Order: sequence, then structure tokens, then C-alpha cells
Amino acid sequence: MPDFDLSETLDRAVSLGKELAAAEVERKTQFVVQEHNGRPFWKGDFRPMKDPEADTLSVNTLTALVDYLAHNPDGLELDKLLVHVNNATDVAIRSIPTGPHLQRPVFMRATALVPDHMYDRFVGPDSFVPYLQSCFAEGGDLETVIAICSNLSAQAEVGQTDDGLSQTVTARVGVQRKTNIEVPNPVVLYPFSSFVEIMQPARKFVLRFKGSPDEGASCKLMAADGGAWQIAAIEEISKWLREKLPEGVRVIA
Repeated sequence: MPDFDLSETLDRAVSLGKELAAAEVERKTQFVVQEHNGRPFWKGDFRPMKDPEADTLSVNTLTALVDYLAHNPDGLELDKLLVHVNNATDVAIRSIPTGPHLQRPVFMRATALVPDHMYDRFVGPDSFVPYLQSCFAEGGDLETVIAICSNLSAQAEVGQTDDGLSQTVTARVGVQRKTNIEVPNPVVLYPFSSFVEIMQPARKFVLRFKGSPDEGASCKLMAADGGAWQIAAIEEISKWLREKLPEGVRVIA
């Protein structure tokens, strides 16, 4: 029976194990680029290897966006940029498709600062009137709505007219005198809904009231334009940008 050196066998087994582990680590971490249909991919899970991109700059005004392109500190090729008006509160400066994977880097994004609106919920006049005064631009039926809400009787009574839509509400018209006034519906208001550089879009609302001797009166605004204001806002943003941006920059809206 040949001699069997257990210690030598164990050393060889341990050494073989280390070699296999090192080979596996090298296989997993090896930096290899492969091409498929002319596009580069990492070896392994076959992820696309995209060109590096700078972080997107974030601002809150259209003016900042125009200033960035006018001064062009990053040396961008202006004729290869798109200013994309995504919606009434979001505008981005994008590149045309670039690199083997047709990336569309975003260099700057402008997001409008819009107040929190109190749509679709009843609010007492003490909070509702300051809200109207601070979160709506002048114009339309704003003065009428503020006047009605400011003069609501503490024990306001709300009545429905025959059409089921219009309402009457009890309001003060003097130190002691009260009267029922008809509430206009819909009302046209200009809430701050988009960038400060443009005229705020007009929106139609249904103004509703409820009241009881115990709880007092409260008011509510319900949107009644089906979102058409967003189209008007996008058109205003696009018009403003085309007037202010450097020549050669295209606007997509």
C-alpha cells in the first residue's frame, strides 16, 4: 500500500480552492467591453455602457433657464438642444439623441413654485378669504368671490335654485341687515398655477357653500374646465420662451 500523506493532500486541496476562488473573482470583476450591433456593452449582465452625463441643474424660473443658455457656461452646442415644455410646471433643456445608445441628457430642469391649493374641500371663510387673496392673481371674478365669502353670515343659509346648480347664500349687507344673494357659477379665476413669468391661466370653478347654525358657513372651489387651463399655460410658456431664448434653440411644446 503506497504511503499517503494526509497533510500534503490537505494543503493541495486548500491551494486549489484558493486558485478557483481567485479565478472566479477575476471573472466577475474583469473589465471587458463587447459590442452588439455596433453598440458597447459591459461583460456580465450585458448592461449598455452609456456616455457619462453631468448632473441636471434644478431651478424654479424660466428666467434662470434663459440665462443659462444665454451665457452658456458649459459650452453647449445650441443648435443641438431642445427646450421641452413638458407641462404647466415643468420645462427641461435636453440634448438631441447622442452617443451609441441615443441618450437624451437633461442639462437643466425648471419647476414652477406653485402654492398648495384648497380645491375640492370646504373651508371656513376665515381661512378661505386669505387663501383667495394670496394664491390667486387679480382678475376675473376674484373680487366678487372675495366679497361674497367675506360677508357670509355666521348662520348662513344655503339654498338651491331650480336648476340644481346655482345657489343662494345668506350674506351681510349692513351692520344688521342680511339678504340672500345668488352665487355666480361657474366663476373665472386666475390661481397661481404655473411659472411667474407668464400670465396665469384662467380657470373655471364651481363655487359651493354649505352652512348650518351649529357649524357656520364654509366654501369650496371645484374645477370645472376639464384641465383646459394646462393647454393655455403650455402655449404661454412656449410663446415666452421663443421670444427670450437665444437664436437657434428650438422649443418643443
